[in-house]
Amino acid sequence: MPDKPPVLVVEGEEELRELLVGALAKDGYAAEGVKDGDSALELMSHKPFSVLVADLFLKGLNGLELLKRAKDRSSGVEVVITGRDAPVHSVVKVMKAGAFDFVPKPIDSEYFLLVVGKAVGQVRLAHENQALKRISDLKSQRSPDLTATSDAMREVMKTIDLVAPTDLTVLIEGESGVGKELVANAIHQRSPRRERPFIAINCGVLQESLLESELFGHEKGAFTGAHADHQGLFEIADGGTLFLDEIGEMGQDLQVKLLRVLERSEFRRVGGHKLIHVDVRVVAATNKKLAEEVKTGRFREDLFYRLNVVHVQVPPLRERKDEIPDLVRGFLSAHTRKGLPEKRISEDALETLKSYRWPGNVRELKNLVERSVILCRGDTIGPRDLPRSLFEADSGPTVSDDGDLLLADVERKHILKILRRNSGNKVKAAKILGINVKTLYNKIKSYEEQGLVR
Repeated sequence: MPDKPPVLVVEGEEELRELLVGALAKDGYAAEGVKDGDSALELMSHKPFSVLVADLFLKGLNGLELLKRAKDRSSGVEVVITGRDAPVHSVVKVMKAGAFDFVPKPIDSEYFLLVVGKAVGQVRLAHENQALKRISDLKSQRSPDLTATSDAMREVMKTIDLVAPTDLTVLIEGESGVGKELVANAIHQRSPRRERPFIAINCGVLQESLLESELFGHEKGAFTGAHADHQGLFEIADGGTLFLDEIGEMGQDLQVKLLRVLERSEFRRVGGHKLIHVDVRVVAATNKKLAEEVKTGRFREDLFYRLNVVHVQVPPLRERKDEIPDLVRGFLSAHTRKGLPEKRISEDALETLKSYRWPGNVRELKNLVERSVILCRGDTIGPRDLPRSLFEADSGPTVSDDGDLLLADVERKHILKILRRNSGNKVKAAKILGINVKTLYNKIKSYEEQGLVR
């Protein structure tokens, strides 16, 4: 079976065409041959090739025109032009048009294979550079290491340590801002894949079509604006871990395609025909109860069971308040490493933080620490440097008739208060609360449906 990428030979002379295809096949390439440019374009429309070898003086569509059209269709293909007694100006013209090299006839097979090999190397280098750039662009800034001083988080860490060495899919559930991505990253860092990419994407912030293209990539011309081939995150994360945050927001059609990748480890780019095989571990997360989403028909049952091989429930910050001092000190150290002035926090301020309900969880705490570092005029953050909302009465717990805390009511009051303070600006409010805008919209919609907005 060929172990090198596909090469297409376009040569009008049948004997020479078969000779070149045979030499390529013997050298390990998946090589095919056609007699003219139109046949080449037809074949390339449904089958990808890394290198195109074409005679300059083809009948009909000549080598120069074929070069231009091939490049228009796929900027990633390298083109080697051949020709007998070609004028210098013609050779210069094809090189300026983007040819990788020119091989004169009669063709020396050893030199020909050397040129094709270099062209393949160039294709691979371009793909690697593209992948590295995307990884650099997509790699999210790391928060401090996962803190696990509470009993609840120690249980989470035990599960992480057990599942990390395997390739099992993991479903992480928990409220917005509890640190689900940190859990996913901890699984990756403790796995044999730690030297390969860890790529995270939030499925709740992109439209369905954009999310599909981002996950699986697309071919040039697949849709309006697709001006070049685009590698998807599954390709970029090959050998590593792909973290799908807010998986519960994914549409049904895309759920089907994701299930196929999880079952077969293969997919096609948007607008493409070639099957792409990858080795990617998937870790998913949601702030919803995915089992409930399955019951209501909003999430596929088969995909749920495929994702939920190992389940991790991350507790909210209000259930692990003993970790607040360690979290705060970790955030302060991170700010110092960024070059900001070194700050400490007083015990009184820490007690104030521990008395708050934290509807936005760890993300809200992180944002509050960042704000306090900037606004604190001294070396130590005290109670007076904290937001007034932490001290106000209506941010405290509401109780039901039987004395139970109504946590949902606490969260609602706090969210609506932050919205009022920011004149209804949901983007600003979401940032202060430490939740994403879509989550905020969903909560407000729920309050309106229940008649709880006042």
